[in-house]
Amino acid sequence: MNVPPDEILARFIFSRSHFSVTNKEVKFKAFTPPSNSEDLSVYRISGLSESEVWAIGKEYVQGERTLRARADLSAEVVYENNLEVISDPDIHELHANITPFPADKRARDRIARNLALTSKLVIMPTE
Repeated sequence: MNVPPDEILARFIFSRSHFSVTNKEVKFKAFTPPSNSEDLSVYRISGLSESEVWAIGKEYVQGERTLRARADLSAEVVYENNLEVISDPDIHELHANITPFPADKRARDRIARNLALTSKLVIMPTE
């Protein structure tokens, strides 16, 4: 099932090299799917509180890694880049995949840059 374009999506970020606090920006690598996949994992966060969003990241995404930030963007931006947002509730009821990223590296990077440019950086709050 496709996610409506007015939904807000969150891409959880673990690497400090995927964002800049100083420039308040998300770098395109945060939106680059693994080389062996055409999908990028995101969560649908419309209507959730900040604490609920971070709880999803900690419980369902973090694992052994350190959750540092997230990139929020509208599903509409994904559709404007000729990709789909498909609900994938097997992991979590709000999990979705941005798909299909092209196999060509240049095309992937171009789309990842577009998504990063329109996303909003949200830094993980200190506890």
